[in-house]
Amino acid sequence: MADQDFYTDLPVYCKATECGIGDKLFASVLIGDLQEAAERSSSKEGYGTDFLRENNICWIILRMHLKFNRLPSWHEQFTIRTWGTDLKKISYGRDFEIRSEDGTLIGQATSTWILADMVTHRPVIARKRPELPPYDPTDRPKVFGEDCPKLDFPDRAEVENITSKPVISKYADFSELDRNLHVNNSRYTAWAYDVLYKYGIDVDSVSEIIINYVAEVKAGEKVDLFLVEQEGSMLICGYKNEDVKAFCVEIRLGGA
Repeated sequence: MADQDFYTDLPVYCKATECGIGDKLFASVLIGDLQEAAERSSSKEGYGTDFLRENNICWIILRMHLKFNRLPSWHEQFTIRTWGTDLKKISYGRDFEIRSEDGTLIGQATSTWILADMVTHRPVIARKRPELPPYDPTDRPKVFGEDCPKLDFPDRAEVENITSKPVISKYADFSELDRNLHVNNSRYTAWAYDVLYKYGIDVDSVSEIIINYVAEVKAGEKVDLFLVEQEGSMLICGYKNEDVKAFCVEIRLGGA
């Protein structure tokens, strides 16, 4: 893509503590890096975290779709490029490119976000808030040519008709919590990989992740994770408080 003012580039260095087996960057860390780039980009547009916090507003991510040819390796330097793509009623699109140090494209992602009240998490309509600067990224290019998909998230009872017990349970312990005292959404991807690993699936073969975030997981809460095999993919469903939908992840294989 040609350089334009609405692109923001974030250089990233892959550290050993962010890598797992095979010295490959954890996908969950990469998703965190994408969101770090998103924060830098939104700040440039006038919608940075500090400014929004002063107005009791925050960004909330609803969905992300990530595809990669490979994950970066320890010591590798790579660049994340991001830009806003559109505004549809209350949701904002944001896309990403991930490039190696020599400029080779190794991954792409699209995502959907809303602005929300920090306390109630109810959507905020920017055009109705005069303290917010104008921002409408509509008609910018999209890496997949389409919006981030919404997954069919089954109820727990429906999943239990297929598989009788969770593959694994997770808890929102101290080390899982972020600055907002809930589990950061990037950790959900880490939990999904734990399910794959426990189920005996080669995590190195993952090439595509679609994740939908439904409910935040607060300190001390337990999440039961189920795996449902589908044609060509796997769906990992997370439920808190027994049957409250927290998140679901569709995993597709095919990577090297």
